[in-house]
Amino acid sequence: MPGASRFAALPLALLVAGCALGGRGHSPTAPNARANDFRAAQVRQAVVLVRVVVASTSELSERDRKELPALYESALLEALDARAILVRDVRSVEARGGMPESAAAAARAREVGVDHALVVDLRVEPDVVRVCEETRRPIEGRATVWRQAARVVRAADGDERLRAEVTTPDVEAECEGSRPSARRRGVQATATAAVERLVGRLLAP
Repeated sequence: MPGASRFAALPLALLVAGCALGGRGHSPTAPNARANDFRAAQVRQAVVLVRVVVASTSELSERDRKELPALYESALLEALDARAILVRDVRSVEARGGMPESAAAAARAREVGVDHALVVDLRVEPDVVRVCEETRRPIEGRATVWRQAARVVRAADGDERLRAEVTTPDVEAECEGSRPSARRRGVQATATAAVERLVGRLLAP
């Protein structure tokens, strides 16, 4: 079986869903922990609490590091708005601080007068990833990986209705054809792709 190619030597390509992600032995998406009676339609209005942590070893520029929290929040709000969820309040959690407990998130939701709180933790760090692993020419390379962990908390009682984890690398891969290819993508494009995957998991019917 041919050895893995490297990102740096590959031409531009389009993203193809279904390309595999490797690295640290993890899966790109962890199984959801979902309450049996939870339905996405129950989330109509929400408060959003977000923490963004960028690893000191990340390859992001100083400018991208500073702009990333606002950029990520904007992408998240846009994705929620597209799904007709009214966000009444957004709060940024300090990178060095702990994530709010479900009870605190629910209390904030009740203060604002909404039915749910969405608590999101984003960690951006370097890792070695593999894509197109199902092909004869898997591709391996170093990339920046966005690891998102999110909880949907009910305001009325602080019950955690849904928990999801999604990992997205800043890599676009084309796995079809005889010569799979991949390229790195920018911060804006990665933020959009990461948020869409996360919100899609959280609010799946």
